[in-house]
Amino acid sequence: MNIDAKINETWKKLHNKERFCMFGKCNEKAINSHVFQKNGILRQMSENNHLIQLFPANAFKVEETGLTQFKKIGINDAYSFKGFCEEHDTKLFYPIEAKDKLDLFDAYHQALFSYRGLCQEIRRKGVSLELINEIAKLVNHQRASSLSDGFKSGIRNLTFFKEELESAIITQDFSKFYFSTIEIPKINLCISVPLNVGDLENPNNLPYDEWKKHEQFPRSTSFINIFPLKSKSYFIGGFHKDYPCNWTKKKLKKLSYSRNKIILKELSDLIVLRLEFWTMSPKLFRQIPQETIRKYKLTFSENIYNHSPSMKTKINLFKNIKLTKEMKIYKGHNKRID
Repeated sequence: MNIDAKINETWKKLHNKERFCMFGKCNEKAINSHVFQKNGILRQMSENNHLIQLFPANAFKVEETGLTQFKKIGINDAYSFKGFCEEHDTKLFYPIEAKDKLDLFDAYHQALFSYRGLCQEIRRKGVSLELINEIAKLVNHQRASSLSDGFKSGIRNLTFFKEELESAIITQDFSKFYFSTIEIPKINLCISVPLNVGDLENPNNLPYDEWKKHEQFPRSTSFINIFPLKSKSYFIGGFHKDYPCNWTKKKLKKLSYSRNKIILKELSDLIVLRLEFWTMSPKLFRQIPQETIRKYKLTFSENIYNHSPSMKTKINLFKNIKLTKEMKIYKGHNKRID
């Protein structure tokens, strides 16, 4: 078996590996947890029970497809990860999955959305770290050490905020966090991720081992959630008050007072420049020209390690999206910010 085949085989084994519940100190076996409710938000935007999701490219086809590729995926597996045991997956998130309980402007519910998105990122980074370590056994690649350190640093940073959010959820005290919910035009797109926006470079060009010692911890980390529900979509943004994010503050303010076309461009910029885990409806995906997809994949690959708040692109994935009657209702300055 050649190296590429071994790497693909290793990835499949790690992806299917048994994992344990991420909530607190629970050591029960994790089930396949959906980042958003399968029989609510995800099914509502699915087509024949399928969604479009971004995946890492097959190692054999990187030159052909780039670092990423889009796949149609069944709703049972779409936008999911091995996150929580059956009990926590059901009971912990009940408030945001029960129609009669959901309040998108309540800090408890905002925190639950953010916590689940944060956990999926930690789990995905953990699997990637395991893969890097296995690859290092197969090939002596000079970047393996720095990549491994990068994933470890990211997991350490996100785990800090995971523990802070867990404490807030358990005690029902959300005074350490800032959250804001904004109503935006309905678009069949789902995002739930933590984001580091800022300069993570080595400004003094120190030797790598020396720079690692001075790395900031924890780094300002934002929580971004976007999803459709009935006739609207919602943008929930937040961060820890001790580690505020000016980029997120400005983004929330801009979305609050922008018209539809600007909002759609802002969502496109978020995907093109900063995200690697999201899903959309097949119908929405079909409205994006293939040439735009090609430019997106190239731009994404070029900026995958860039966290600068000043990144810009002319690409607009949603330029040709036709606004529905429901979307047009929200044109103007009538979004709500807490």
